[in-house]
Amino acid sequence: MRHVEAFIMKYLMTFVVLFIVLGIAFGVQVGDIALIALAVGVLGYIGDLVIYRRTSNKIASGGDLVLSFVVIWLLLMALVENPDFSPFWAALSSAVLIAVGEWFFHIYLSKRVFGNKETSHTLKHEPKRY
Repeated sequence: MRHVEAFIMKYLMTFVVLFIVLGIAFGVQVGDIALIALAVGVLGYIGDLVIYRRTSNKIASGGDLVLSFVVIWLLLMALVENPDFSPFWAALSSAVLIAVGEWFFHIYLSKRVFGNKETSHTLKHEPKRY
């Protein structure tokens, strides 16, 4: 159940970002935004389960940036006929905002889904004793 809750949270965060950037700023239809958010959410959540657990928040957020950019760009090219905007810049601006949200989502994922009490930014490092 924790994974379902986390996926829904990821999907909603992605949908809101895409609605603001693609829908309001670039005029993309809500159905297309929902489909793009679903694709980014599913692929990103699988990536979070595989990559984030084995690496750091920085690496996983960077991976989410690249993944989001590529998926959004390709789907914009496929779904939007004759866009009056640059799909490249729309995808890049969306991906940057999604990656910022992913940074915080990974902290949530670490604490709530994976059960870690501490994340890399909350650990207190003891000074080395010589």
